[in-house]
Amino acid sequence: MNKWYRLDNAAKVFPSVTSRRRSNIFRLSITLKEEVDPNILQTALEETINRFPSFKVKLKRGFFWFYFEENGEIPKVSEETPYVCEKLNFRAQQRYLFRLTYYHQRISLEIFHALTDGSGAMEFLKAIVYKYLLLKGKPVKPEKIILTDIETRNEEAQDSFVQNYSSKVKANRKEVKALKLKGTRYQQDWITVVKGSVDVDKLKEVAKKHQMTITEFIATCLNWAASRSLHLFEDKHRPFQLFIPVNMRRFFPSKTLRNFSLYIRTSMFLKDDMTFAEIGDLVKQAFAKQLQKETLHQLMMANVKIEKNIVLRLVPLFLKEIVLKIGYKVWGDSPNSICYSNLGVCDLPQSMHEYIDEVVFTNGASFSTPINISSISFGKKMVFSVASLLLERNIQRDFFRLLAQFGLDVLIETNELEV
Repeated sequence: MNKWYRLDNAAKVFPSVTSRRRSNIFRLSITLKEEVDPNILQTALEETINRFPSFKVKLKRGFFWFYFEENGEIPKVSEETPYVCEKLNFRAQQRYLFRLTYYHQRISLEIFHALTDGSGAMEFLKAIVYKYLLLKGKPVKPEKIILTDIETRNEEAQDSFVQNYSSKVKANRKEVKALKLKGTRYQQDWITVVKGSVDVDKLKEVAKKHQMTITEFIATCLNWAASRSLHLFEDKHRPFQLFIPVNMRRFFPSKTLRNFSLYIRTSMFLKDDMTFAEIGDLVKQAFAKQLQKETLHQLMMANVKIEKNIVLRLVPLFLKEIVLKIGYKVWGDSPNSICYSNLGVCDLPQSMHEYIDEVVFTNGASFSTPINISSISFGKKMVFSVASLLLERNIQRDFFRLLAQFGLDVLIETNELEV
């Protein structure tokens, strides 16, 4: 009998709300300094997947909930297509919830959010690339950074939301409807990606001058860019709300490779004459208030208590899906104007550095949130990736121009012919 897993608390909603217009896919890419050999990459994937049993699964529909079941098929590597973060065709992926692709020197992992978050996915991709370089004969070593243990830790498949549940913690979750982007949408669900890279040390210096962390500084820049493009928004009486995922592993001890992140947000009524300093003060206040273990624990409990509701647990899945779709619209879609996800530093063994040119994190856009920004740093470079369903590029343009005005050299690339 195949082994099976419950979906973690954050994952439970994704199978029910995923569609062609909301793929719930994100991408992690590692670009090497030489062309990728697809045959060796295939071998690396096959040898690595067994180390990650929580990734070696397929999605199954039960009577009460979706669940994961062990997948006995061999996952296949494929050549990258022009469509970024496109909805997964599970059958074409041997029922796996990820696709591993290659393009020239780039290895990319696109993964369904029900399976894991950015931190968990990065551990998987790091292990694949490590194995690939090893098979290529490179003298790389894990250096206690790459997960290569023969025995898998039980904690890696843990639902850390439920693990940290406490009935003594008061649940707290209040949402308001946010300002929403409008604009001219691409046909056939095309997502354009504008990528900008900067020197991470110089970025730290600029952020420090404003007495901010990098994430606070970038959040301020994005709010400022949005304030200069208010004509792109509808429902002007609503606040602009920037969602920022938080890795809960920073606050609660966990080695899980599954989802374990929540959101904080900045919320403000933007005006086109607001100064950078005024926006920055509001951003720092929001971070100081929300980035507290107690506050995050209350938000976590609000999510887990819904799952533990005895009435909801006894409702058949086809009825649950109606509730989940409504709940996602109220708590996921409606309060979110734009999302900025900073995955932080990609920690790789020093022995791998000489073979790697760049690491990129792209969070796919959706119909309700047509622009998403993400970032990750490796070596001396931090890369921003702006995924958009809209032809208009005002926010991207003003964001990167603002970085340049602060003295940062910004290298821009895109997956279209003109920027």
